[in-house]
Amino acid sequence: MRESSLTRHSWLFTAGASNRYPSGGHWINPKRLNEDFLKILRILNIPAGRKNDGFTVHSLRHFFKTYCIHSRVPKPVVDTWQGHKIDMSVGAQYYKLSDADSQRFMKMVSFDTDKSVADADNV
Repeated sequence: MRESSLTRHSWLFTAGASNRYPSGGHWINPKRLNEDFLKILRILNIPAGRKNDGFTVHSLRHFFKTYCIHSRVPKPVVDTWQGHKIDMSVGAQYYKLSDADSQRFMKMVSFDTDKSVADADNV
């Protein structure tokens, strides 16, 4: 799909201002983002790439989901945040996440390195 056929807000990853795009907001190709991420991992001597049983940008999604669930955010909430379809078994079709509830659950997740996941009870 051509960039011109989509609005600025339809891109998941956008770049900041640059000489070429002074107002910023230009799309970033996810493939390029992953390539840059793999380079950083290799510099840090961290296993990189699927072939090397290493990390990719997609690994960050898995980390985020795992971290949120360990922070006691319900799985359907995290699934909603990640754009997954909610399992339609037993009552799940009635699940709706309000903005207020979403904000409340977001406060349960601390990425502060000085806090442990157990501290989530105190939020």
